Amino acid sequence: MLTYPDCMLNSRKHVLIAVPLALTALLASACSADSANTESMPSAPVASTTAAMPSASATQAKAGQSSSTTSLAGTSWQLTAFASTTGALMKATTSPSAGTLVFAAGGKVSGSTGCNSFNGTYKQKGTALTIEVGPMTMMACSGAAATQETDVLANLALVDTFTNAAQLRLKMGESTVLTYKADATGLTGSSWVASGINNGKGGVVSDANISKVTAKFNADGGVSGSGGCNTYTASFTTTGSNGLKIGPAISTMMACEPTSIMTTEQQYFAALEKVATYQRDGNRLTLRDASGATQVTYIPAS
Repeated sequence: MLTYPDCMLNSRKHVLIAVPLALTALLASACSADSANTESMPSAPVASTTAAMPSASATQAKAGQSSSTTSLAGTSWQLTAFASTTGALMKATTSPSAGTLVFAAGGKVSGSTGCNSFNGTYKQKGTALTIEVGPMTMMACSGAAATQETDVLANLALVDTFTNAAQLRLKMGESTVLTYKADATGLTGSSWVASGINNGKGGVVSDANISKVTAKFNADGGVSGSGGCNTYTASFTTTGSNGLKIGPAISTMMACEPTSIMTTEQQYFAALEKVATYQRDGNRLTLRDASGATQVTYIPAS
């Protein structure tokens, strides 16, 4: 009588097949060799829709990332390139300012397109990332800045992953849609010329008087400069990633003509006392109050 190895009778439905006696020994040997591998397997194969999918670690390895990706919270970046509507990466413009992206704790994000500034939220889990842009300023953009703004906003909505080795690359799948380089975030040692001042009536004014207003943030915790007529000093303290408090300005007591210069100076000093946060966008510094209203904007001093 023909006998079969036990491993051939282990399935849910036993099918008797005439096997030459000469193969019986070979089959028994094969079963013995595979017993260690088949012991924990189910008796019938189970179809799986994930068998062909790469693991998370494999995906990260392909993207050049480790499984312990550093959190983006507390980092600040300056735009270097963006994907156009054709998919080609275009070099970012820095006029009127450099586009930026600042990740704060608590899932808050802020930045600029290179023209308008925005706030929003982000969610990060490993290398997975989504960004949602919220309120924006409403400055009119033209030329390259307008094109860049349109493409940057569209690309931010597409982001689903990122890499941040030598630079920050925001991606949609395998395609890079935005690239950024690390941006300076501190104030100490920086010098600025005002480009806009809140007039206390809900508007940010730019005129010839304002270009005479300056600010230098010193290592001793003081800010100094010209209010347009008088020189001034004040204390400043920073907290967290972008908190800023500026003390009352102490100034000389000169009188200048025309009187509009003195008006601008008083508006500037009043605006400084309202400051609660700052945002450094490459070649632009913006100071805002606790509600987010712009108080002073600056460009770098030459």
